[in-house]
Amino acid sequence: MLFYFAALLAAAVILIISQPGKESNRWATFFVSCASIGGLVDTAEALGWELAAFLLELANHTLTPYGALIFCIVYSELFRTRARTILKFVLLLPVVLLAVLFFAWGREIHYMPLLVFVAPYYLASCALLVAAFAKERDRRKKTNRLMTLFIIAPSLLAALLFINVGRAIDPAFSFFSYIAGFIGYSLFAGVLLAFLSGSGVLGVKLRLERDPLESAIEAVSSGTALLNHTIKNEIGKISLSADNIKSTLLRDVRPEPDIPSAAVEEQLQIIANSAQHMLAMVTRIHGQTQEIVLLERPHRLADIAEACVRHHMPMFAERGIFAQIVRKADPEVMCDAVHLQEVLGNLLRNAAEAIRPGAGGDIRIVLAPAKRGGVTIAVRDNGRGIPKRQLDRVLEPFYTTKGRGGNFGLGLTYCYQVMQQSGGSLRIESAEGEGTAVSLYFPGNKVTSMHRPD
Repeated sequence: MLFYFAALLAAAVILIISQPGKESNRWATFFVSCASIGGLVDTAEALGWELAAFLLELANHTLTPYGALIFCIVYSELFRTRARTILKFVLLLPVVLLAVLFFAWGREIHYMPLLVFVAPYYLASCALLVAAFAKERDRRKKTNRLMTLFIIAPSLLAALLFINVGRAIDPAFSFFSYIAGFIGYSLFAGVLLAFLSGSGVLGVKLRLERDPLESAIEAVSSGTALLNHTIKNEIGKISLSADNIKSTLLRDVRPEPDIPSAAVEEQLQIIANSAQHMLAMVTRIHGQTQEIVLLERPHRLADIAEACVRHHMPMFAERGIFAQIVRKADPEVMCDAVHLQEVLGNLLRNAAEAIRPGAGGDIRIVLAPAKRGGVTIAVRDNGRGIPKRQLDRVLEPFYTTKGRGGNFGLGLTYCYQVMQQSGGSLRIESAEGEGTAVSLYFPGNKVTSMHRPD
């Protein structure tokens, strides 16, 4: 039983370490930790700690199904933030009621009323996992949800059958030999799928194969080469300008003081520009590769979109681009307005640069309802599009389809990171010669209200 405790506790630690900022991982950690407590009950009884054994068993039997159900509610993304908050408190009430009853009944677990409480929680948890998988449209996330379903649902049903139903029929029923196999299955499946899957399971990835490592090294090498190349070029300019200043100063003894002074000023300006460019590049690469911290507040997406369009209107006018906002929905969502405005700005600049100047380009920012109460804000253009061979790589750090002239290949990577941190996702659809659409998806639990479109 101590091995049972240690194995589940280790799984809980891995879950919280993998993505501590993600709510679903925090609840998964709580659920698995509560399940691990059952491995300490026999030890407490053997030591004669009757009260401790009762409290451990009570927590194991009541908090585990509660934690499992709340995890599934959060993970499924089927409920809005307010509904989830209410459910967390409402679903805790039966736990408190059972604790009071069992204390009143002589500090003893009564398995028949426990079964009445546990069965709906475990069955609802499994149903939510199935519903989350069935309604998911994103292929990568659908695979992840299927793996989570295969790992968690069998163990929940086994716990219900062998622990709760078994003990309700026979309080002396020895369930451990039955449940241990399912716990072992879940742990083994979790490790195996985290190892084999590119997307991981609940953020846990174990990747040792060659290709992803080479891809990461390539990205880092690409960024380092870009930085070195730029620094080399700018230092070359500085060196040349310094030589020119030196030659000009040597000529300063001649009776033409005005000409050397202007020449010196010009060369100094070149040095200043080169230094500023190097500083800007290093700062941008450093800043956009750091962890993004969001300060989320309720904001209307339309307001953020309008501010972005106004800010970029001079660029649109210069290129002869018509930009418009299409409101099929007018939602208010929990987001970081500063980061989201920067994301939209990146997408608008990309869209404008994909349209040949003077070609009568069109950019639309479309706000629309999405699955399960979520919303999307998409930037669509009629530009040159992205070749299929490049589409799978556009989110990689330092990869760019625009050449290296002042572009560092960090814009879409940054956009992707912001949406991941926001609990949403980013999707790119493009075809060469037909334009590009980049959709930002906010799940229903991020939507705080929905206004009537103008």
